[in-house]
Amino acid sequence: MATSSRMEGADQRKRARLTSLEGEDRISELPDEIVVSILSRLTLREAVRTSVLSKPWRYVWTSIPVLNFDANNISSYCYRVLLGEEYNKWVSGVLAQRRGPKASNVVEFRVCYDLDKASSSHIDQWIKFALSNRVHTVELSLSNIFTRPFLDRCYILRHEVLGLSALGSPLKNSSSNMFVGFKSLKTLSLKAVKVDDKAIEYFLSNCPLLERLSLHLNFALRNLKVVKPYLLLRHLEVVSCELLETIEICDTNLVSFTYAGKKPKTMLLKNAPKLVEVSINPYGSMWHAWAMFLQHSSCFSQLENLQLTVCQPKLEILGNYILPELKNLKQFILIVERLFNVSLLGFLVMIKNWPNLQRFVLQLNCNGNHWDDSLKKAPRENMREAARYCHPCLKVVEIVGVTLQNPGVR
Repeated sequence: MATSSRMEGADQRKRARLTSLEGEDRISELPDEIVVSILSRLTLREAVRTSVLSKPWRYVWTSIPVLNFDANNISSYCYRVLLGEEYNKWVSGVLAQRRGPKASNVVEFRVCYDLDKASSSHIDQWIKFALSNRVHTVELSLSNIFTRPFLDRCYILRHEVLGLSALGSPLKNSSSNMFVGFKSLKTLSLKAVKVDDKAIEYFLSNCPLLERLSLHLNFALRNLKVVKPYLLLRHLEVVSCELLETIEICDTNLVSFTYAGKKPKTMLLKNAPKLVEVSINPYGSMWHAWAMFLQHSSCFSQLENLQLTVCQPKLEILGNYILPELKNLKQFILIVERLFNVSLLGFLVMIKNWPNLQRFVLQLNCNGNHWDDSLKKAPRENMREAARYCHPCLKVVEIVGVTLQNPGVR
């Protein structure tokens, strides 16, 4: 009976505590920095909606350090185009409330939406906002579309927006805040933005803290030069820059380099002692990829991660090539876009010269349902040789994209 009374008393006290907390705003009692940290974990739209909770909450969201205007969750492209002007108003409206002291705590600024040069006046102002307020990360991802009509409509990052003349020199009447903003930039990612050689060179020369540069779908860049003065640059991505003719990377501290696109007329890569991660996809045959790789193999001796994307490999003649000995290579990812009448055992030739390889991933991409008809039976002597071969360090082998339903495929 006494035990029952104690339990009833505990229940009554619990109900009393819950009643006293009913309707009480406990979150508002938290320190401001914790509230801002909580809001930073919401999407920007969700954070803005908290302004209607109560009067004290009206402007709390304006202190969050990340402005991520990502509307890519709208799946219908036509619907996204129709809402383009609404998107412009949304971004500009939010930035209007972050002027003055409230703008100084923005560290990341991202715009992810299908926009073209029709929105140039808006995008120009957004870039000026980001660069003049010492933002650390700037990302403009303006499309995933790779068609000629779209290329003609791409947004153009004009020199004047960066405070430069047509020749690439600073304009006398440019705002000093703009140039101060360059000093804080650490990450710059431009996708579907036309930006020319002089503008990229200006970014590299005037952003002393820049660590990551990513250029995707850039149809104005012809020559890219990354040389000794840019010592802090660690990560470089160049993807689908269709007009690019020359890439020069010399005396740098790059850690990772990604290139995907047509094979440039000239690619110079030397003295990059910290380069440990490389990805090459030359949009062509295996020999385009292999030629680019072998041409610069002297810079790859310290590589730890290598990814090659190839098309229609002829693996039976791989043995005719002297593969570089990459003693530090630990992971090799080979992506094959089309594979016809080929024995997978041919890939063994590629890894025998890499004694410390621990993980080998073979990813087969094909429009068909199965690869059965593409895989050729290897000669029995080759199969016996493969069975006898034991790599000293290889621990993981992954083959992705293969569904074997033909019992004759071994």
